[in-house]
Amino acid sequence: MRGTVVSVTVEIAVQSVSGARIAKEEGAGRIELCSALGTGGLTPSLALIEGAASQQIHTMVLVRPRGGDFDYDAEEIATVERDIEFALTAGAHGIVIGALRGMALDVDALRRWIAAARATREDCEIVLHRCVDVLLGNRVSPRALLDAVHEIGGITRILTSGGALRAPDGLERLEQLQAGAAGVQILAGGGTRPADFEAIAATGVRQVHLSARRRELGGPAGPGGGESSYDVTDAAIVRQAVAAARALT
Repeated sequence: MRGTVVSVTVEIAVQSVSGARIAKEEGAGRIELCSALGTGGLTPSLALIEGAASQQIHTMVLVRPRGGDFDYDAEEIATVERDIEFALTAGAHGIVIGALRGMALDVDALRRWIAAARATREDCEIVLHRCVDVLLGNRVSPRALLDAVHEIGGITRILTSGGALRAPDGLERLEQLQAGAAGVQILAGGGTRPADFEAIAATGVRQVHLSARRRELGGPAGPGGGESSYDVTDAAIVRQAVAAARALT
């Protein structure tokens, strides 16, 4: 049986300084800063990190070198290490990382990145991102995943949908993760909407992640500019999310 409903912290995935500002103004607890959310998110630029951090909101930075899978070669692992150092030096409070080797976490890469992060900012937070949903969606149990996370050490939070396409469809695994977390925070994310917060909070998970974005139609992008539409953070959705979280008391 799921536990008592509790209030939740709202984290907004943003791609711009204005997105960070909106999240702050509307009362979100923190942001995850990235670029290219349409591909699942990539490492943002240094200037973007500096600008977001200047908004005085708790800022986590996604460090992901490319789209596609999470099995990285030596050059990509080295790139992530340097980007971690840059992000934390630029004002990020923590980093969001993940790597797989086959159907398991890439222990060596993760330990290398965690060491680089803590050497740059000792109090930084380390979030293991939704690469874990590849594992949970392929019959790796929550218990086995948590055992691996604890063995690696140094991970603050796990961002996960419970292995489902959307977090509201992964409630059973989210509940199992929360029950066995033992000091590691569970952050539910993946297709979440304010209307889903009550069901997620009932699993005991107290943190929710969503992008709160809408498409904006811009002017002509020309033959070399890609689509003319682009994502923006929607203040109304952030406001609804914060209100829904505050209502869960």
